[in-house]
Amino acid sequence: MPDRRTALKVVSGGALAVGGAAVATPSLGLVAGPAVTTPRPERPGAHPAGAGADEAGWYRVAELSALRPGEPFQATVRGDEVDAWSVAPDRRLGAVWLLREAGDAVRALSAECPHVGCQIERAERVFRCPCHVSDFDLQGRCLTGPSPRAMDPLDVRVRDGGVFVRFVRYRLGTAAREVL
Repeated sequence: MPDRRTALKVVSGGALAVGGAAVATPSLGLVAGPAVTTPRPERPGAHPAGAGADEAGWYRVAELSALRPGEPFQATVRGDEVDAWSVAPDRRLGAVWLLREAGDAVRALSAECPHVGCQIERAERVFRCPCHVSDFDLQGRCLTGPSPRAMDPLDVRVRDGGVFVRFVRYRLGTAAREVL
């Protein structure tokens, strides 16, 4: 009788070990994989910074011909949204305010309020955050309200008739401008 019990213990222990390994291996890969690998884009030619972005993170957001000097123009930044496990193609990543100056010079300001991240809108002669009524002049300086700093400037360049913005997000609620 002890031989049967010993054999049963060995067989059930082995089955438990094999079953545990079958469950643990993919689970460890799911948890540890993103920490040690870079996600691969699903589309050939797509970059982890997003569709529409080149390797340095520049997004084409508008045509220069659509911008009138001195008149703010809101542009949407679209691209692939990448997280640790997946790529969601052609998503709205954010918005920017473009201001064409003399000639082909363009300035870009993030349309995300530095206070808590609400979408900054265009009012009469100012930009306004509707959430807590922070007002900003057309240069992006904070005039009134609880915003801890001016609107966040973004790098912009004009090439082949297109306006490109290096889109980044900044930490909210602080006076210091810190890229996330």
